[in-house]
Amino acid sequence: MARWTPDARSRLAKAALALYIERGFEQTTVAEIAGRAGLTERTFFRHFADKREVLFGGSAVLEAGLVAAVAQVPDGSPL
Repeated sequence: MARWTPDARSRLAKAALALYIERGFEQTTVAEIAGRAGLTERTFFRHFADKREVLFGGSAVLEAGLVAAVAQVPDGSPL
């Protein structure tokens, strides 16, 4: 693998999710996630504060999108 390859964040997220499914969240370490992605722990922490952020880091963006979509629904519309 090249010394630097693009899309480290995505590779880390994919590796983390695969390991969470295989081993469970509690049994998965940051070192294992980084190793599976072919990166270092240091690189992991450049992209994520901790291993929980892989799962919940985008929740604020999702929430904002849902709130905006609901706000655009006309009053009295069936849900």
